[in-house]
Amino acid sequence: MANIIQDVVGVDFMTEKDIVAELLLTSKNVLNRYAAVLSDSTSPTVREILKKHLNQIIDLQGQITAYALSRGYYQPYNPAEQINNELKEADISLDLEAWKLDAGEEFFGMKRDTPIVRS
Repeated sequence: MANIIQDVVGVDFMTEKDIVAELLLTSKNVLNRYAAVLSDSTSPTVREILKKHLNQIIDLQGQITAYALSRGYYQPYNPAEQINNELKEADISLDLEAWKLDAGEEFFGMKRDTPIVRS
């Protein structure tokens, strides 16, 4: 996963915060998919298995969220601080190297010679 992100954004590392955010997004996506499949399932055996997995994913999501909160990556109880952090992240994202384009495609933004290094 890190190699894909590195290729896309042009940086050669992921911070711990990036990894935690990726885990949170992935677990949220998995939760949504399990819930959708569970709602369509008609077999009682399959439903029980899916419920068991869904509960495990919910527990994992809670653990990841607790970790992110303990490290100060997210400030859900301080909206002003969370918004400032999100704006900083958005600025960094906008300033990163553009997606690599195929021959014949045009890019209309600024192109950097070197990737941004975050601290």
